[in-house]
Amino acid sequence: MWLSVAAFALLSAAAGARVLYPADDQVLVLSQILASPTLDSFSDYFSVLGEVQYLGAAILVLAAALAATGRQVLGLRLVVAFAATGLVELAMKFWLPTVPMPEETRRSFDTTPLVEIAYPYPYPSGHMLRAVVLLGMVFVLWPSRPIRLAVLALLAGMATTRVYLGVHWASDLVGGALLGVAGVAWTLKAGTKRS
Repeated sequence: MWLSVAAFALLSAAAGARVLYPADDQVLVLSQILASPTLDSFSDYFSVLGEVQYLGAAILVLAAALAATGRQVLGLRLVVAFAATGLVELAMKFWLPTVPMPEETRRSFDTTPLVEIAYPYPYPSGHMLRAVVLLGMVFVLWPSRPIRLAVLALLAGMATTRVYLGVHWASDLVGGALLGVAGVAWTLKAGTKRS
């Protein structure tokens, strides 16, 4: 857990100092070389899947399933981790001065979420954060090869499409993933003590 927190803090400092911008810009340009309406539509589906109302509901379902199997503490910790990491994400989007996404590279205007908050900076990616918290728990709790491959494919799709759509820098995705890993690690560490 502490390793992912430290990595997130270091990446956040680098993003705030804007030293990652040249590499982020190159990744964005490369991701949009093969742009097409088909890729736009495919990518928009990942946008919908990553919205807080859907992944939040999925977290609650997973927490309820954990409680139903006698792992109430683990389920409660999962909900707390989801909420706490979401608050960290929101705070950073207001106070960490990273490079905003250029409007001219945007290939999509995400569907309107249940609650919309305008924030000045894109770091870290909330879609990636939420996906890592949910799918990271699925990855750990159900250690079957097909499930793990599906989790990895979904996470790769989320990361790729967020950059392709021009709504996040690659560093935003890595930051969201690291924050999500910290949340999962805290959930599992704390949840195994009393579950």
